[in-house]
Amino acid sequence: MNKRAKIIGAGLLSVAALGFLGACGNKSGGTANDSDLSKTFNYIYTTEPQSLDYVYSNLQATSQLTANFVDGLLSYDQYSQIKPALASSWKVSADGKTYTYQIRKGVKWVDSNGNDYAEVKPSDWVTGLKHAVDSKSQALYLVAGSVSGLQDYIDGKSKDFSSVGIKADDAKGTLTYTLNNPETYWNSKTTYQILSPINADFLKEKGSKFGTVGVDGILYNGPFIPTKFDAKSEIAYKANPNYWDKKNVHVSNINLAYYDGSKPEELYNGFKSNKYDLAGIYPSESYYKNVDTKNIIWSQMMSNTRYATFNFDRQTYTSSTKDDKQKENAKKAILNKDFRQAIAYGFDKEKYVDQKTGAESGAKPVRNALVPDDFVQINGKNYGTAVQSALEAENPTWKSLKVEQGAAGTYNVDAATKAFNKAKVSLQAEGIEISKDKPIILDTPVDSSGKILIAQATSFKNSIEKNLGGEVQINIIKMNSDTFSNTVYYAPTAKDNDFDVKLFSGWGPDYQDPATYLNIFSPINGDMINGIGFESKATLKGEDHGVAAKKAINLDDYQALLDTANNEYTDLNKRYSSFAKADAWLIDNVLAIPIYQDGATPKLTKVVPFSTIYANGVGVNEYSYKYMKVQKDAVKATDYTKELKAWQKKVAEKSAASDK
Repeated sequence: MNKRAKIIGAGLLSVAALGFLGACGNKSGGTANDSDLSKTFNYIYTTEPQSLDYVYSNLQATSQLTANFVDGLLSYDQYSQIKPALASSWKVSADGKTYTYQIRKGVKWVDSNGNDYAEVKPSDWVTGLKHAVDSKSQALYLVAGSVSGLQDYIDGKSKDFSSVGIKADDAKGTLTYTLNNPETYWNSKTTYQILSPINADFLKEKGSKFGTVGVDGILYNGPFIPTKFDAKSEIAYKANPNYWDKKNVHVSNINLAYYDGSKPEELYNGFKSNKYDLAGIYPSESYYKNVDTKNIIWSQMMSNTRYATFNFDRQTYTSSTKDDKQKENAKKAILNKDFRQAIAYGFDKEKYVDQKTGAESGAKPVRNALVPDDFVQINGKNYGTAVQSALEAENPTWKSLKVEQGAAGTYNVDAATKAFNKAKVSLQAEGIEISKDKPIILDTPVDSSGKILIAQATSFKNSIEKNLGGEVQINIIKMNSDTFSNTVYYAPTAKDNDFDVKLFSGWGPDYQDPATYLNIFSPINGDMINGIGFESKATLKGEDHGVAAKKAINLDDYQALLDTANNEYTDLNKRYSSFAKADAWLIDNVLAIPIYQDGATPKLTKVVPFSTIYANGVGVNEYSYKYMKVQKDAVKATDYTKELKAWQKKVAEKSAASDK
């Protein structure tokens, strides 16, 4: 489990993650009339938030809450188009480096009781960005290299924040960003919460308590205000009576009950008893045969990537039972590229995904690259085509493997065996004998209360142990939820990562460019670099413990590929092609093992089909319950299918129009 937005945890659920995204107010097909709508939405949450500081925190547990509490400059609409939010309009300079936003007048900051605190003004965004630096925001990577002068201020080369390329004119109601280079995707970045406003007086008043979890930790200008935070029990919101866009808020109350994942049948039973208005159901559970098939809806594919990774420089062994020799052997094996490839090729991802979605979904959710195939186009072809070509140029083995998503194209036992035999030869030269009696032992943690997660970990174990002849042993370490979260989700430094293999990581895009996926493993400033056992150069203090491991896996080669791509601003085809080469390097060197994307999972729902924001995973808008409508009866599969076709047609039309 890791951070999201964009860091996505293993069991975090939202309306977006369950695939009920999209069009607002479509009255055709199965959409309920107003008299059939409910003013309350009852659902679940699965991870306790540690902070409501939306500018600082990069964790999904924060974002899925605060996206409902605080609006930013722009937002996505129901068709994945960027629209005005608190910026009523904007203009871009001819060189693409200066963005000027006209801030909407009359929008109020309110407290937890809905009382006016102050008017939202352009300088609130300046306060927000400065707070991001002062608090060492987990999301600084997103904007540090974009806004002129910001990196120098972060590094202490400049002591004057006025040198940073953000200017506010409260009298004129304008906010201006000056960028280092033109970024065609800049507006998509503004939908992310590090670029959100903060009221300076309130920030000063709260001091270090700003963002404390509770109803009074922040101010609100968004569609909802929280009314309750009961740890591991309930979180509740009410509609903001002073919201600037009240006409698009259709639900008055949101009630979220804590769910630990230990009893998947609770979701189904809760839906049947009207405790929940939305529920994921699991084909592997015995109750599934009793579900009314006419109400089963299969959710759409999401743009996030769930992936596994190795700890390339493990330092902590609190959870391990391995002796010193076994620890040393595992470390050396993980640093061996052929060994990592053997794990990747021998991993039956389809069976792993089946533990969650059931065999009916087949390989549809399987993801074999970090960036989705169709995330961008290169000379009119899907991005994934370029990744496949780059892989084949990198490694002839890929001529018999396929990186395309929705297919088990990387699972190949023969390729796994060849890679493993090659690894054994080189590891033997290092004094490591591998056999069934002396296997390489890899520790992988799992939340002991997560029944589906345990099933997935067991599936991974079975694949690897069977396909590598029992000479690699996967040691599943069950931890209570808090220990698991602290081990693999909230681990503050590389040293705190207590595992060899982590299965439950995830990432979703922050903006519409491949960099949003691939820069996360940059050894210079990658947001997820500590999740694979390394400290980034940007945050490193003192000696770099991981310097030898970084060299062993040639991590600087990956950075060089990123640099080439990131430094191309004018020719998007060339830029995306360069990122495809970096993506191919990541896959072939097994820096991470993409497993699946959310979606293609069966659900029961009362959420009116396509009545919420659709951003294709970009930003945090999809966590918002704005626009959402809830009907009193379960949505029928036939109605959902009819609405889906109409919505897909509309999305295609809107996207084509925006490209002109």
